[in-house]
Amino acid sequence: MDQKCMKTQAVVGLSCVLLLSCASPDQQKEQPKAQQKIQQKSQPASAAVAQTVQPQGPFRIEAKKPTDIVNVLTVTSKVQVNMAYAGTRNFTGTVVPGYQVNSCYLEKKAAEALAKVAQQAERLGYQLEVLDCYRPQRASSYFMNWVANAVDQKTKAAYYPRIDKSELKQGYIAAYSGHSRASTVDLTLLQKNAANQWSAVDMGGAYDLFDSVSHLNSAEITAQQKANRLLLKDLMQQQGFAPYEMEWWHFSLQDETYPYTYFDFLVN
Repeated sequence: MDQKCMKTQAVVGLSCVLLLSCASPDQQKEQPKAQQKIQQKSQPASAAVAQTVQPQGPFRIEAKKPTDIVNVLTVTSKVQVNMAYAGTRNFTGTVVPGYQVNSCYLEKKAAEALAKVAQQAERLGYQLEVLDCYRPQRASSYFMNWVANAVDQKTKAAYYPRIDKSELKQGYIAAYSGHSRASTVDLTLLQKNAANQWSAVDMGGAYDLFDSVSHLNSAEITAQQKANRLLLKDLMQQQGFAPYEMEWWHFSLQDETYPYTYFDFLVN
């Protein structure tokens, strides 16, 4: 991976404080929006990367779950929870370490904001389906090891058909994620079909499809698919969530509670 600064290694452990002086694009992806200065580089569509500046100073890896990180279903019943990494239908093809049950945890402010999104979506005839919420730090570390394993290509056709696996660190898979701060959520919209069953709205690309077609403003999708993406984006932004340009499903609460803490408790 092309980097303009030296790689920083982090040792994950209880109350471990690390200092970073620079960041690679995959680490930069997950920084709070208020602390980002984003510039778009002229690159092939398959490798578009958001360049950001990572804040200086310490951050923590914390193993204990604070009381204000809550199960979203205790705040709202108007969402469906389908955590992709708690099963094998994800880009690794395995159950991801740290995910023991199909539960969505978020810090309370994010959960309450998501509940308001769900309420508004319901008024418009939709329902939210959350696909990833809080992510243990060990899961992000597992993703990085998976990327480094060039031999394992079994999910390429489904999840990264047009780019090399090594390119996934250029904006798609991060060593440190806002998910681990319990302030980021991946989700989509559901709508009743002809059989009166909830089904996924057509967003022009599947969840975790690492491809230019997944970019929020991709020119490779239909007008209706773009409208569906913009509806989700507008609903989320109205409640304080910021979108991520390279993934239409990815939103982070701007006013997050733990901007410098990455948690590693189990999803159980």
